[in-house]
Amino acid sequence: MPMNIDFSRIVGSLPRTGGVLNLSPAEAYGFLSNGAMLVDLREYYETNYRVFDVDEVLYVAWTRFAAGISHLPRDRALIIADAAGIYCREAAGLLSAAGYTNIAKMSGGIIDWDAAGLPVRKDDDFELGGQCACKMKTRGGANPLMEKGRR
Repeated sequence: MPMNIDFSRIVGSLPRTGGVLNLSPAEAYGFLSNGAMLVDLREYYETNYRVFDVDEVLYVAWTRFAAGISHLPRDRALIIADAAGIYCREAAGLLSAAGYTNIAKMSGGIIDWDAAGLPVRKDDDFELGGQCACKMKTRGGANPLMEKGRR
């Protein structure tokens, strides 16, 4: 049974920006393991090679985030993440402006998450390879990691 997490009641040494809790990947993983939901802001092509391996992830690409806010649950603790933590602050601000109160943002994105040894699923067919960025391409076709039921 998931815990009833309320980020607004957490006090102590965890930092806040604009009233929103900032979490390290390890701290985020602890909350995600106990009932919080991850909101992944990465674009579809950024999720081809690796995804967060947690129970509940909502994929709302940053470029469509403002239009997708109404689809996010209000009754859950939400942790905002992306590739490197770049868009999380602005996304948290948009959620706050829309009346969401139980939100936190994860610093470092999936890059720091993976570096910390936290669970990810990878599809080697989608690892980028090539001599330079202009020649990079994937090895396979459709991304099986994003198929319904495999998230």
